[in-house]
This record gives sequence, C-alpha cells and structure tokens, in this order.
Amino acid sequence: MKLRLEEIHPALVHLPIAFTPVAIGADMIGRATGNRSLLSFGQNAIAVAAAGAAVSGVSGLVAGEEVNVKGRSRAMLMTHRNLNFVAALAVGALALWRARRDRPSVGYLTLGGAVTGVFAYTAYLGGKMISEYGVGVGPAGGVYRPDAPVLGAAPLGEVAREAGKDLVDGVKHMVEEVASGQIVPALAGGSKEKSETPELQSA
Repeated sequence: MKLRLEEIHPALVHLPIAFTPVAIGADMIGRATGNRSLLSFGQNAIAVAAAGAAVSGVSGLVAGEEVNVKGRSRAMLMTHRNLNFVAALAVGALALWRARRDRPSVGYLTLGGAVTGVFAYTAYLGGKMISEYGVGVGPAGGVYRPDAPVLGAAPLGEVAREAGKDLVDGVKHMVEEVASGQIVPALAGGSKEKSETPELQSA
C-alpha cells in the first residue's frame, strides 16, 4: 500500500471522531444506570480517542503543508486545523481527568459533548474541502508537491524527513496565522470566493 503524506491524515481521523462520542455515550449511560462495565469502557475509550486525536493532529499539520489552498478553502483549512487543535487538547484533558476517576461528572460529560460537536463540524469542513474544492485531490490540482515521497515506495527515512519538515512548517504557519487573528476564518466569513482554482501554495 502506497500513501502520500496528505493521505495519511484521512486514514487516521476516524479514531477521535468515532471514539469520543462512544466514550461519552457509554459514560452517560453508565452514570445513569450504575453499569460498571459501561463506565470502564468509557474510561478506556476516551483514552483511545485522546491518542487518536494526537496522532490525527500531527498528521493533519503535515497534510496541510502538502495541499493547495487559497481563498475560501484556505479559510476552511485554517478553521479545521485550529478547532481540531483545541479539541485535541480538550480530549487529552478529558482522558487524563477520567483516568483518575471511576465515574464521570456532569461537567466532564458536558465538555465531552461539546468536543464531539466540534469534531463533527471539523469533519464536515474536511469533507467539504475535498468534495467542493478538490483539496488534496491530484486531478483537481489540489496537491502541492506531486513529487513528494510516498510511504510504501520511498525509503522510510526520506518520508520521515519530509513529514518532519512539514510538521515544523505546519506549526509555524498555525502560530503565525492565529497571532494575526485568523483563528476561525471560515466562521468569521473568511474569503467569499465560491469558485476558485487552487494555486501552488500550501496553507
């Protein structure tokens, strides 16, 4: 199996998207019924969600440097990235809190529900970027570097070096854009273009 760097992220995002609501749902029912098996499952599931969110977040920063975006799709990518960063931190905090307690609190369940909503919205943005704007789709011109090393074809060291460079650039771009006030530009109106041709420049 051969994977381009930007294709690794979509393969990993399902862990936090699926496990967060499952964990919160199990804990909610377990708390209401006193079912210890559900409470134990919820405790373990939120840990899986947190680990998945961390891995997905890192791969997302790498993917953001391998795709073409501009205008509205760039605003969507920044919003997707920034909200997921906050959600990943929140899931990590939830997992740490839950690991130390046998039962979830109302506050824990409320925050978990909010994080689930954020993940649902950012997943929608991710799908919309691909289906409407062709972000990351080679034939649509949505790939930044067609000659980037491919996992499964290029030497692992080369792929790791390129991924590391993209990760550093992704963090740098996130910090710069947030510092300039571009936190959730897709929600704030972003760029209004409805039709756009991707340019050879990553976010």
